Amino acid sequence: MRPPTQTNTDTSKEKRLRDGLARRSLDNPDFWSFRGNAKRHHAHGLMQYPAMMVPQMVGALLVEIRRVFPTTRLVADPFVGSGTVLTETMLRGLDFYGRDVNPLAALLCRTKAGPFFPEALQERVEEVVSAARNDRGSKVDVDFPGLDKWFTKEAQVDLSRIRRAIKKDSSKWVRRFLWIALAETVRQTSNSRTSTFKLHIRAADDLRDRVVVPIEVFASVVEANLERYLALAEKLRKKKRTNRGRYTGNVRLDLVDARAPIAKRAAQCDAVITSPPYGDNATTVPYGQYSYLPLQWIDLSDIGDDVKADTLRTTHEIDRRSLGGSRRVTSDSLEGVLKASPALGRLLKRLDEEPPDRAGRVASFVRDLWTSLTTIDAMLKPGGIMVWVLGNRRVAGRIVPLDNILKELLASRNFVLVTTIKRRIPSKRMAHRNSVAKTMLSESIVVIRKRGK
Repeated sequence: MRPPTQTNTDTSKEKRLRDGLARRSLDNPDFWSFRGNAKRHHAHGLMQYPAMMVPQMVGALLVEIRRVFPTTRLVADPFVGSGTVLTETMLRGLDFYGRDVNPLAALLCRTKAGPFFPEALQERVEEVVSAARNDRGSKVDVDFPGLDKWFTKEAQVDLSRIRRAIKKDSSKWVRRFLWIALAETVRQTSNSRTSTFKLHIRAADDLRDRVVVPIEVFASVVEANLERYLALAEKLRKKKRTNRGRYTGNVRLDLVDARAPIAKRAAQCDAVITSPPYGDNATTVPYGQYSYLPLQWIDLSDIGDDVKADTLRTTHEIDRRSLGGSRRVTSDSLEGVLKASPALGRLLKRLDEEPPDRAGRVASFVRDLWTSLTTIDAMLKPGGIMVWVLGNRRVAGRIVPLDNILKELLASRNFVLVTTIKRRIPSKRMAHRNSVAKTMLSESIVVIRKRGK
């Protein structure tokens, strides 16, 4: 089944949206790349999370969607990640629903959702930093396989002091903010390389000469994050998006697989803006490996009651639960997706000439994406807009046309194509190069509308 062409699916609103998006590129053909204009201000910079979307791009998309569909109220992101769509939605006073399988993403987004009490937070941050510095205890408060591999003894003691200081604070919203700073501190002070999202031990020479003082790193990170938090709080206050420190809209974040069915009584959203976890690695961006060490030091109960006890069973557990995480692909599980996407079928035939795991990588990811579309479809109202930001990675030297595959999958589900925008990736934080493939240099912004009843 081919994706529908624009000529036979136009409605006045679809044309207005397409024209509005196109006008953004009239004066600057490279507008959607946001080259030199992709800085992550305020809460967007709280953590160096993998493969974050460009805030300015999300903001421009929301502006154009609401110009054509002014009744847009509830926006969803089923792969919420660092919460870029969440924050841009809040800045416009809209409601938001997000999902993610990664507890670190849930922590980050639940922190970004507020509340916003700047003076109280500033005072509490100073108390926690002081308590960590004054702690003379040498007990290491966590234990997990690989602890001594990934952290020096001195770092373990320092991180434990920070952890104890955070746990003493009486307010969960404060502790969540502090856990985010601790997560970034763990990233900077562990023995894993910071140049990749995977867990890779640093070179022996680097480890021998390296000196880290986690408490001082934490103090620096939490100070910078406090400034970002204050900037967001002030921005929301000026826009009258908060009332007595609380966001005036509704925000809901579920720590759940995007494929999990949505409750029948759940409110349907007006728009979906998302980026699935595609990447240059063997499956996807290794969000789980990136999150594994920070989550070992965080009190998981502060993230929420929905964190499963076995989440950190292995370094790969979170990634295993993500799209493409299970390589067990059967012909029955592929029947529907192959019928919907001829482009996928053609690619898998070409990959038959390669080692068998190559085709399996692609098939497992698209199979899981196909399953997730059932839930995402159920989230969206008839007539609603979907925006997908995604790239075409390579497997065995062959381009995976994920944009065309997605269009075909959605065409089979009663969606019509509005437009596709190509954008270069000047600054998206992804691995620069690896043994699997050349780095993706561009993305597609695929805008699709769900047909009415």
